[in-house]
Amino acid sequence: MKKIIIAIISLFFLFSCSWNTNLDMKDVINPDADYVYFFWKTCSHCIKVAEYFNANDIMNKYKIEKREVWENEDNAKIFNEKIEDLWINPEEVWVPFVVRKNDNKYYMWDVDIIKLFEANVPLITN
Repeated sequence: MKKIIIAIISLFFLFSCSWNTNLDMKDVINPDADYVYFFWKTCSHCIKVAEYFNANDIMNKYKIEKREVWENEDNAKIFNEKIEDLWINPEEVWVPFVVRKNDNKYYMWDVDIIKLFEANVPLITN
């Protein structure tokens, strides 16, 4: 049984670590942002969101703060605090994760996050 579990975990990490290096998977710290996006660089769902963001110029259309939470302990702490503030069971939270600051509505997984930005959400007006 242990060998099966180890094999499954190994396959998950093998597939999750094969990401497109052309994607912008860096932090963007913006206290004035309308959204906070938490992600892992190697998460396949996060990579799909990054591909969507790049293909649709989302970072230039919306005020989004991006925080990588796997390698960055400070960002992980901020993520955990946000989860606590939202009264969400930590065992039910996964990345990618977006919080809309004005109403604390949150979105998890690539499909829901992409749907959020595909909707007629108002664009930034300068």
